[in-house]
Amino acid sequence: MYKKLGLLFFLWVLVVTGIKGQDWQLVWSDEFDGDSLDAAKWSYQTGTGSQYGLDGWGNNELQYYRPENVSVGDGLLTITAKKENYEGMKYTSGRIRTFKKAGWTYGRFEFRAKMPEGQGLWAAIWMLSTYESYGGWAASGEIDIMEYLGHETNKVHGTLHFGREWPYNVSKTASMISNGASFSEEFHDFALEWKAGEMRWYVDGGLYVTMGEGDWYSDGEAFPAPFDKQFHLLINLAVGGNWPGSPDASTDFPQEMVLDYVRVYEDLSTGVAAGASGFDLEQNHPNPFEVHSTITFSLPAEQDVLLEVYDLMGRRVQTLAQGSFSAGLHRVGIEAEQLEPGHYTYRIQAGNARAIRKMLIL
Repeated sequence: MYKKLGLLFFLWVLVVTGIKGQDWQLVWSDEFDGDSLDAAKWSYQTGTGSQYGLDGWGNNELQYYRPENVSVGDGLLTITAKKENYEGMKYTSGRIRTFKKAGWTYGRFEFRAKMPEGQGLWAAIWMLSTYESYGGWAASGEIDIMEYLGHETNKVHGTLHFGREWPYNVSKTASMISNGASFSEEFHDFALEWKAGEMRWYVDGGLYVTMGEGDWYSDGEAFPAPFDKQFHLLINLAVGGNWPGSPDASTDFPQEMVLDYVRVYEDLSTGVAAGASGFDLEQNHPNPFEVHSTITFSLPAEQDVLLEVYDLMGRRVQTLAQGSFSAGLHRVGIEAEQLEPGHYTYRIQAGNARAIRKMLIL
């Protein structure tokens, strides 16, 4: 009980103040406090990839992804790889994503996780373009926040995939080798900071690589394309394939990839800030309120707008506006009958402009 109250206070401080010395503000998180995967945040990807035209998930992998291999309990998310025959495959595992449930253009993405161990295991925390604005993979980009191979227990990788559609795509990668510590023995912190034209990878708070202009490109599009559109998160544990190769006699099953939390922050200093260039997001009125309130925002030109409400744990609870809005002043009502009393945030994205404000429902 006290642990949960302390966590809620910690998250609220981050929402209100941002991380000290930076402009990051918490906009989405999963602390895995329940006993099942939160369907409002995640969906499963199942099978062998054949339904997407990717037999073996494009890497000749040996697992069949199943929801049964993903579990939540004791504040942890666990993806378990098993050696078992299922639907013609010799292994099973799990893969989840936030596709069409949550997506971001820029942000800080944090994970605390513990890796599996053994030849033939490949754990990944990564991102794909939600709408493939520049074409199929990898023309629209792929961001690998953390990749880990089970036979290299003290090494992780950060990679970008870009250029043209397969097979004419290219990639750039960097690796971090710990000073003897195994990523499979205890939890470690992984993070990516993604701003316009720059990405930075961290392990346990230490920056190990920065990529920017000259490190990626998009065929026929201006930098920083393709990494200037909305991406969503994926987490999976693969078995076998071209990379990292098949399991062997030394690989013990089952193996687990375990996550303590996922947290996403947005930096309001990037893009266009509220109050600049005719864009603004006002404080809802009245605030605090019980049932009815109004949010006012202004646009300098006609733009696509997404206005959403999030609870303190980063769950989207309402979509207030979505679509094209003309230049000028707009007002959107909030109806709180279905919401529990407490602190919430509402955020708007209009083109490259973003803003977040807090509100209190009594």
